[in-house]
Amino acid sequence: MNSNGLLLGIDIGTQGAKVLVMDVNGEIQATGHHSYEFEVRQKGWAEQHPLQWWNGVVSALRKLWEKGIDPKNIRAIGVSGQMHSLVLLDKDKKELGTSILWNDVRTEEECLEIEQLVGKSNFFNITRNSVLPGFTAPKLQWIKKHEPSRYANIHHLMQPKDYIVFKLSEALSSDVSDASGTLWFDTAKRTWSKEIIDALEIPFEWLNEVHESQTVVGSVSGEAANVTGLIPGIPVVAGAGDNAAAALGNGIYEQGKGIVSVGTSGTVFAPLKSVPKLDGDDLSTLHLFCHCLPNTWHAMGVTLSAGMSLNWYKNTFSNLSYDELLSNVDNISAGAEGLIYLPYLNGERTPHNDASARGVFFGMNYQHTKDHFTRAVLEGVSFSLKDCLELIKRLNINIETLYVTGGAAKSPVWRTILSEVFNQPLVAFEEREGPAFGAALLAGLGIGVWNGPECFPAVFDNSQTTSVNLANVNAYKEIYKIYKELYHQLKPVYKKK
Repeated sequence: MNSNGLLLGIDIGTQGAKVLVMDVNGEIQATGHHSYEFEVRQKGWAEQHPLQWWNGVVSALRKLWEKGIDPKNIRAIGVSGQMHSLVLLDKDKKELGTSILWNDVRTEEECLEIEQLVGKSNFFNITRNSVLPGFTAPKLQWIKKHEPSRYANIHHLMQPKDYIVFKLSEALSSDVSDASGTLWFDTAKRTWSKEIIDALEIPFEWLNEVHESQTVVGSVSGEAANVTGLIPGIPVVAGAGDNAAAALGNGIYEQGKGIVSVGTSGTVFAPLKSVPKLDGDDLSTLHLFCHCLPNTWHAMGVTLSAGMSLNWYKNTFSNLSYDELLSNVDNISAGAEGLIYLPYLNGERTPHNDASARGVFFGMNYQHTKDHFTRAVLEGVSFSLKDCLELIKRLNINIETLYVTGGAAKSPVWRTILSEVFNQPLVAFEEREGPAFGAALLAGLGIGVWNGPECFPAVFDNSQTTSVNLANVNAYKEIYKIYKELYHQLKPVYKKK
């Protein structure tokens, strides 16, 4: 790569497409973004049309060109994207309707059917994951049952970032990190599970060839070049699921480090050198996936409505910007004077696996103001993420350094709340676009800019550590007990609604 060479990273989020270009020293030269929404046609549903993502990428790339980036300088492209969402193409490789998203929870019955067809313990031993409504496999079973005409026209299955790779290069591919979240994958062997696929009667040819994330799978086609402004022939790597890419983009690929990511959803992520066995149903909502580097895996817990909780709250109850909304939260004491928020707006995954759970504000009184409610939202999401961290710790995974990225990383008050709820300092990078940055790093690995992550430039040194207030730590320990009890008290009521 010449000194002017740039690496392009693309991230397909739930609320928008992001692109960035970085040089070989890890310096971001420009970014672009295009927002979009998802559709909720019924309670518990969430859908997007794949063309929303593609049109978002085209729009975001146009912003790069407007900022003076010369597409001739781009040497390779990596893509990351929301995991689990199901994309269907027909025999002509055209989109078959909308994609059922990761945060769609309509598939409780299909989850039970999959367990019966494969065997619950057998399934768990192969995938190292439980059958949860947000994953890809039950979505396909739902379509088979409820939309047989659409099912009959399927010729290709893929995830959102695979669809963008296809639109860029015409290559039909998948990668080990994203494939881990489909429930058709043998996580330890890093390959599709023919046993599961046969048991579910899925034609094997529907699935794309699976690769390690940095593998070059194609190059920008002439058609894509005409639409995007990119140059034909630029190599495109397989890419990765957004959580793995975000971890790589923040330097989290060695055991002993962990990362908390707050986007639409929230995750706690810890790299592993091998795949541990999980014992007991109480750990079954913890995910074990392939990381986006060879011979590496990771454990992860997921909060479905993390940043989405704050987004919902702002759009429903306030006309303020995020900065204005959070400006007075520091003036409210830890615990929001007894106001507690449960962030289960569309069910929850870790640790409850409960599609019926719903959001709750508990403990309201006359003294509570908008700022109390805002702080309660930040605290409730933080408690939910603590649930995830506690499960990971029970695997005897030692996280010596815990990083934070996403919306919470950009908010000093939210970083502080997270640190105090976790009772652990958090390290944040400034101006980091984790998934897109990680995708760009994978692009560099794919074309040999670096021989491995140990050769990356010093891009992970610009960080700041959030300290904790011991008085708040002690207060949150007691409030967390009430937070956990509230779910268990409300669980029978959720089932009645």
